[in-house]
Amino acid sequence: MTFYDIMPRVAYLIAVAMLGWYTSKKLSINAKDIANLLIYIFSPIVCFVLILNSPASVSYVMYSVVFYVVSCIAAALAYFVGRLLWKDNRANLFGAAGGQGNVGYFVLPLAIGLLGGTADGAAAISIIVFAKVASSIYEFTAAYYLTARGRYSAKNSLMRVLKMPTLHAAVLALILKSFHFALPGVLKGGVDSFVGAYTTLGMMIIGMSLAKFDKLVPDWKFAILSIIWKQGLYAAVIILIFSRFHLTHYEYVVMVMLACNPLPANIAAVASALDVHPEKAAFAIMLSTLMAVVTVPLTLWLVL
Repeated sequence: MTFYDIMPRVAYLIAVAMLGWYTSKKLSINAKDIANLLIYIFSPIVCFVLILNSPASVSYVMYSVVFYVVSCIAAALAYFVGRLLWKDNRANLFGAAGGQGNVGYFVLPLAIGLLGGTADGAAAISIIVFAKVASSIYEFTAAYYLTARGRYSAKNSLMRVLKMPTLHAAVLALILKSFHFALPGVLKGGVDSFVGAYTTLGMMIIGMSLAKFDKLVPDWKFAILSIIWKQGLYAAVIILIFSRFHLTHYEYVVMVMLACNPLPANIAAVASALDVHPEKAAFAIMLSTLMAVVTVPLTLWLVL
């Protein structure tokens, strides 16, 4: 994997984010409304579809469990560090963003483009699908709770999390998949279209969050420290842990990609929905995605 493999994909993601900025400026579309659409409609449908459509068996759910637990531990540690760095709710946002990376919009399409076409590659991509399921559940449970705690009480934040439909959609999909249920052809073609729209809206929300402010003052401290945590410390620890496992080449490539990818784009949607520094989240995510052009191929080259 080289700079030239990743650059076109990253450029496309940045272009979509800038389209969100332009749309918000010209049409005065509210980023918070789009964020709620992503959280309550698109995310549960996409999570449901990815599980049902995955060629892997339900046994692959162990990857979701492991990835979710790792994300929660990383988020708790990031929040603890954030409390030492900031005395306001930026610490909550730092914790939420520090738990994982951009699995759905960055790793999954990148892996399909680079690893597709072989049986081993398909198996490795299935791991990412279930990591994406864990990612969606994390973003709208643990990360949502951490971010909400920046504005609301523990009880209020927990009640908000319990209303998140993504977790319910994932459980329902796993139950149906265990009974080998498949969506009817007409319905399957319809809901599959949500996946592409989910990626597009997810990246557009970053630009929309930036467009919300007439004069944006970047929080360089928050952005740089978030990137150091996620694409530096987090990546190094995950790679070190999984280097002890007996993984195939493709599986190891996937684990490295899951470790060193940029900050999660959906944190911008969560921050916007809860009004917890959405511009800081959006700027950090945009900078992190730009840096991924270098950090992802460099990390893969160093490790592999």
